Amino acid sequence: MRKKINQIITIVVVAIVAVACGNSVEEVAEPAFNIDAKIDTLDYKMAYLAKYEDGEFVKMDSVAIDSGMFSFTGVVESPNVQYLLFDDSDERVNVFVENSDISITGANLERDNITVAGSAIHSQLKSFNEETAEYDERLKAIVQEYYAAQEAEDEALLEEVGLKYDNEDSLKTLFIEDYIKGNLNSVIAPYLSTRYMMGKEVGELEALSKSFSDSIRSSQYVQNIEERITIVKNSAVGQPAPTFAMNDKDGNPITLESFQGNYVLVDFWASWCGPCRRENPNVVAAYEKYHDQGFEIFGVSFDTDKEKWLKAVEDDKLTWAHASDLKGWGNAAGKIYGVRGIPHSVLIDKEGVIVAKNLRGEELHEKLEEIFNTNS
Repeated sequence: MRKKINQIITIVVVAIVAVACGNSVEEVAEPAFNIDAKIDTLDYKMAYLAKYEDGEFVKMDSVAIDSGMFSFTGVVESPNVQYLLFDDSDERVNVFVENSDISITGANLERDNITVAGSAIHSQLKSFNEETAEYDERLKAIVQEYYAAQEAEDEALLEEVGLKYDNEDSLKTLFIEDYIKGNLNSVIAPYLSTRYMMGKEVGELEALSKSFSDSIRSSQYVQNIEERITIVKNSAVGQPAPTFAMNDKDGNPITLESFQGNYVLVDFWASWCGPCRRENPNVVAAYEKYHDQGFEIFGVSFDTDKEKWLKAVEDDKLTWAHASDLKGWGNAAGKIYGVRGIPHSVLIDKEGVIVAKNLRGEELHEKLEEIFNTNS
């Protein structure tokens, strides 16, 4: 009898352990995302899940579309923005993907018709965008006032409207900075920082990076900020200029080291960049004046269209060395120097040390005058 009772107890205990283990497995199942989309008037055949990297979309997954419906599943280590692309079109939908059930619905692909549910961070970003849009609308209205004042040639009004714009822009910046400070435990904070704060000085970026919660430090956006800090430090005035090589129009590599022994201005620009093209005559004048004294220019284009790049070189009479990898904002040299806007320039001395950055207009001429008058 006792033996039988012991057998029963053993069976019960094993059963309890088995159930407990089964529940344990279920509880620790790896979290995943599941995106279910239904776009009523979608007539594309394929949908792609992509990320945006180095100036281009990189497709990670694909699925056939059936009557406007499609799904994606997967796992993200940390929430991040991904994109839904369709066939070879330029239409896309962005969604902040986290490991949850996410639904995307809409009548068509127009932004105002798309509803994303199931991603708390996406909802948070949507709310943020709606608030900043209010500032943008006021800024647009002020720009129209500025144009009207220009047409009326009213200098006093131009100054007044200019101050009004600066004030509104400062309010927007303050709102963004306060929003980031108020959400340091959420991935939304480093994400917004990569959009709005990357132009800050190194000290501010370091303080910002340290302020994020430990729970989100693995986010790609925190890593992007830390990479930015390293790049800015390495390309600061007083540092040896980071070296690089890039092909000219004929596919022959030009190295930065080949200019050593001269002062060289590395000029980041593009044919499609209005401010670059407006600055070009000033750079041409500086080159003509100081070239014989040892001043060189290395033009690095952010173009993607070779013909437009070379036409701009010819039209603007840019007679110095030019190179491009035709990757636009993914330009390899631009990444090394942390270029986030063009025109962007770096002046390097004979020993290969950075002595100035972003000299434009008269500032460029004044610096070159100082250099070559001192050295003469």
